[in-house]
Amino acid sequence: MDKRIKFIEEHGLKAIGKTESLRHLKGERLTRGESILAKCFDCMGYYIDGKVDCLIPTCPHYNFMPYRGKQGDD
Repeated sequence: MDKRIKFIEEHGLKAIGKTESLRHLKGERLTRGESILAKCFDCMGYYIDGKVDCLIPTCPHYNFMPYRGKQGDD
């Protein structure tokens, strides 16, 4: 887990869910909402490509996705 934490700290975009994801990986308890934000951060590849909508409306967390509706810079 230490390599993953280090990678996220170095490369993960400063985004909603980063703090929660790191807390989870360090063994801390999260609330239900924090857990959802951490999962979105993880699923989106730590937002390395930008803070945009995942475009996966079939995901059970989609309604809570912090950047839902946000498009990339064209």
